[in-house]
Amino acid sequence: MNAGIIAKQMLILFLMMLTGYAAYKRGIVSREGAKSLSSAIINIFNPCLIISGVLNKTITYSTAMVTENLVLVAVFFVVLILLSKVFARIMGLSAAEVNCYRLMMIFPNLGFMGIPLVRSLYGEEAVIFVAFYIVGYNLLVYSYGILLAMGNAPAADGQKRELPWKKVFNIGTGACAIAILIFAFHIRVPEVMGTFVDSVGNAAVPLSMMTVGIMVAQSDLRELVTDKKQLVLSAIRLLVIPALCIPLMKMIPVDPVSYGIFILLMAMPVGSVVMMVEKEYGTTDGSISAKSIALTSVLSVVTIPLVTYLA
Repeated sequence: MNAGIIAKQMLILFLMMLTGYAAYKRGIVSREGAKSLSSAIINIFNPCLIISGVLNKTITYSTAMVTENLVLVAVFFVVLILLSKVFARIMGLSAAEVNCYRLMMIFPNLGFMGIPLVRSLYGEEAVIFVAFYIVGYNLLVYSYGILLAMGNAPAADGQKRELPWKKVFNIGTGACAIAILIFAFHIRVPEVMGTFVDSVGNAAVPLSMMTVGIMVAQSDLRELVTDKKQLVLSAIRLLVIPALCIPLMKMIPVDPVSYGIFILLMAMPVGSVVMMVEKEYGTTDGSISAKSIALTSVLSVVTIPLVTYLA
């Protein structure tokens, strides 16, 4: 992988993050405004970004490569689930912390950071493969992820909790499904519609990174850099896990693009969906994951170029 291109792109993303940080600190964006912005990104801008990667584009990838990436999606999450169990034990976490830290290891930020980085490195048509990962991500986070967040805690009324299966089929999953259908059947739309989707999708990257910056602004940075567990989690999530995957992936005869996307997505910071799942279904207020999202997002500006250099 070209570490120089990734470093340049990460610097751009960091400046976007810094813009969000400054906007929150200056009172330009409020806490409530940040929540609304995040909702708009998840439900409008990011879905358009996923679809724009294949809409009216000439896709040259073979059926074999598509199949290869579908297999790698399954490998990706199986590896993360297994490693999360191992590292959670090594870290010596309390029973109340184990599932929270496992969630943070299993669910990285594939969309907000993954899409722009893959697009900058491999071109727009490679975004379809990120869409494959996001479909698997959504299916897993709203099933296994919620189970982890819930742990053994009963519902407020004392009844057994059940999985909200309707949430698996959300706008993000729908956008991924549409992108895959467009890719599979070479569907084309009028130029005006294609331009509209591209324009809205392009706004997802700066707005997403500004949202991360706002999250960092809401955190106590001194507390972040002195929290040993957070630092260990960051090292595992950003460096150890991708470093373990690099030699293993090199032993498998896969396409260089498939390999690069796999390693790049493996090196992403903690995803913001972890905090949302914890708040809604967990026994904690999401404060631990909020700190990890902020810390790993900032550190990833340095660690992602390092991982791509090693890869």
